[in-house]
Amino acid sequence: MGVLDEKRSLREHLLRARAALPVAERAAASRAAAGIVEATRAWRAARVVALYAPVGAEVDTAELVERALRAGKRLAWPILRPSGLALEFATCAPADLVAGPAGTREPPPLASPAPLEELDVVVVPGVAFDEKGHRLGRGRGHYDATLRLLPERATRVGLAFELQVVPSVPCEPHDVRLDAIATERRLVSVHRPLR
Repeated sequence: MGVLDEKRSLREHLLRARAALPVAERAAASRAAAGIVEATRAWRAARVVALYAPVGAEVDTAELVERALRAGKRLAWPILRPSGLALEFATCAPADLVAGPAGTREPPPLASPAPLEELDVVVVPGVAFDEKGHRLGRGRGHYDATLRLLPERATRVGLAFELQVVPSVPCEPHDVRLDAIATERRLVSVHRPLR
C-alpha cells in the first residue's frame, strides 16, 4: 500500500471513530483540551492566536475562544483563497464568521488582515496526529502550505481528541510537523518544551 492509500485508509477510519464520539463527550474533551493549551507558556505569552471554526466532529475551539478573549488576545481565523494553497488570516469576533468553502466558516471580506508574521500561536485541526508532530488533515494541503510559511517563532499546535493520536502518521515530503499536539488528556511537545 502506498502512502496515499495509507493516508486515505487512516483518514476514513478516524473520521468514523471521531464522529462516533457522543456529543457530550466531545464537548467535555474539547473543554479539557482548551485547558491544556491555555497552560502552555506559548499560549500565555501570545498576543495573536489563530484558531479555526470546527467542521463536523472536530475538536471545538469555543472554550479556547473564550479563554483568549478573557486574556485580551486577538483572534485570527483562516481564509481559504481560490487563488492559492496557503491560508490567509484575518481578525474578527467569532460571531462575525461567515460561510466559507467546504463547510468552513471564515472572517467576512472586510475583516482586518492578520499577516502570518503577527501570529504567535496557530492552533491546527486534523484527522490524525502522532507523537513526532506529524499530522494528517483532510487531504487538500492548505495547512501544510501555511505552516511552512510561518515564522520560526510561531508555535504550531495540533488540537485533537486522544483517539486521533496514533503510533505513526504516513508522511510525504511536503508534510510539515507541528510543535505540539494537545488532547483532552495531555500535551505532546515535539520540537520545543511548551510548559
